[in-house]
Amino acid sequence: MKIKNIIILAVLASIIYACTEEDYKLYDTAQKDSVFFEYRNNSNVVDSTVLFVFNYDIATEHVIELPVTLMGMPADHDRKIELVPVKDATDMSEGTNYVIENAVLPANEVQTIVKVRLLRNLDERLLTDTLHLKLEIAENEDLRPAGLRTFSIAYSDVRPKTRPAWWTTYSALPVYSFENAQLFFKYFYELAPVANRDVFDEMIARYGDYFVKATNMQGPLAMYDTFLYKYVIMKMYDDTKDQLEWQAVPTIN
Repeated sequence: MKIKNIIILAVLASIIYACTEEDYKLYDTAQKDSVFFEYRNNSNVVDSTVLFVFNYDIATEHVIELPVTLMGMPADHDRKIELVPVKDATDMSEGTNYVIENAVLPANEVQTIVKVRLLRNLDERLLTDTLHLKLEIAENEDLRPAGLRTFSIAYSDVRPKTRPAWWTTYSALPVYSFENAQLFFKYFYELAPVANRDVFDEMIARYGDYFVKATNMQGPLAMYDTFLYKYVIMKMYDDTKDQLEWQAVPTIN
């Protein structure tokens, strides 16, 4: 009986060993490691595209952060991530429209953030057109691509010449111009979050960045007039009343 049990155990051990060899192969440390894009959009969904519009932003550049993840083993040295534009899907020029920064996987890390800096003032095409950049991870001596290997970026700086519906002619705001709207949003984004973060977040959720979803009847000056006048417009008026043409003197009801 003992001999029979020993034989059975030996057979089971050989089966388990065979399964282990078949199903759980060790990682081959001699193979070249891989990297892939792992960007997530505002809905926390993996995405491969970004569209950015400068709109009324006063910034001269904007940074897109692209997470890149390692498929393999960390190394004890930095490794360059090779990024090349796909010619047939790119009409931007490096140095004029964009600059790539931090395209390196640091030593002992499994993820990094590659930064693509979009430049605003060096290409007049942005004032009328949307420009495109499609980046592809290419193979080099350290790393090769795997999984999501391309990422597309589009951006523009088309400047609204017509006043938005919520910027009414009877409101206590300066006479509309693109530059005056830029200045208004500069004050808004600097002052409103400090005055009341909850109200600021509520307005952005309702109207979008730079109030792109706002209308006249249900717009910010109709629904949040006291807040805007108290914390944003009054300060803007005090600073610029001698430089700008105001439609009316702002007051708090």
